[in-house]
Amino acid sequence: MATATCNQNVTFNDMGDTGTSVYRSCRAHAIESVNDDANNDSTVPARTACESAQSDDDIARQLAQVNTLMRKSLNAPADWPATAASLYHLSTRGNQLRARLALLSGAAYGAPSQHCIAAAAASELIHNASLVHDDLCDGDVQRRGQPSVWRRDNPNVALCSGDLLLTAAFQAAMQSDTPAHCLALLQLLTDRTSRVIAGQSIEVADTARPDQQSAISSVDNHSPLAPVRRISLGAYLEATLAKTAPFIALPLEAGALGGRLSNDQHRHIRCFAEAVGLAYQIIDDLDDVDLSAASRCQPQTFHAYHAWPQHWPFFTRRLPDPAWHTLQRCICHASAALTRAENLVSHFPEQLGAALLPILTRLRDQLQAHRQTMSPSY
Repeated sequence: MATATCNQNVTFNDMGDTGTSVYRSCRAHAIESVNDDANNDSTVPARTACESAQSDDDIARQLAQVNTLMRKSLNAPADWPATAASLYHLSTRGNQLRARLALLSGAAYGAPSQHCIAAAAASELIHNASLVHDDLCDGDVQRRGQPSVWRRDNPNVALCSGDLLLTAAFQAAMQSDTPAHCLALLQLLTDRTSRVIAGQSIEVADTARPDQQSAISSVDNHSPLAPVRRISLGAYLEATLAKTAPFIALPLEAGALGGRLSNDQHRHIRCFAEAVGLAYQIIDDLDDVDLSAASRCQPQTFHAYHAWPQHWPFFTRRLPDPAWHTLQRCICHASAALTRAENLVSHFPEQLGAALLPILTRLRDQLQAHRQTMSPSY
């Protein structure tokens, strides 16, 4: 399978609504133009007879098997605190989007049902592990309308619960249909999970990494506030994509690797995940910004890897409202990434592509809500 990444890269000074360039996620940041239509799959076209359509009844039946496997994979007595907390969290069941995507992706690329169920359970377990740990790190007291695990039990139990859910994902992966598929799924889980953990650690670290110190600069010397730590565009994209894109790609890759997935098709999945991950993170960061008071939307109030300081103008003397320009830049950047993701959907099998479109629509709606606040007089 292909391992090259195709990350969205749009300049902040001139950002339109179409993303036509991508950047490779490495220190060199070599810029190249990518034409999606020029890369023809040498094996299976995106939408062919290899796709096995899944009815709602098929998905419901398989999801029931996925849920059974998820609970069985905890592999510890149900009355032990970490197990009980994990079962409680799983009982608050969300929309199980990742499990559904893994099932649809597996069917689309011809993977056996047993592999699809294992891939779906593993993807869903890793996602839920990340939610338990995220709630603990962020201090969120509710998840899916219920008390979060750390709030219901305590932070130490939540830490153990998240770890248990993570190990359960690897146990579930072992239930694929063949040893080769088990090994491939385990390798995928290891790679994607380690990248997300390492990417998240960049953000939560108290200081910038030593090799980024030279990239830090002041936004504006005349600012009355403390200088803003500004990291390089490459470092920002690298960290943002590392903590978001792997878990977006994971269910699509996990289901598909049990079937017939060409290098080009895999590349489309990776590019789609990175475009969606970038758009999602910018939109999510915008939710943190309070535009009702100037003191609460200054870039100094956010960590260096937040979208707000990254998009803050370098020079603000001639700008009557720097926050308005920052919001505009964020929206343009996220919109360009979404446009690229929307263009890539056409490369996926029809039923899988149809399942991905509502995700992009929801992100577009969220972005539009932020766009409606774009008034220089807020």
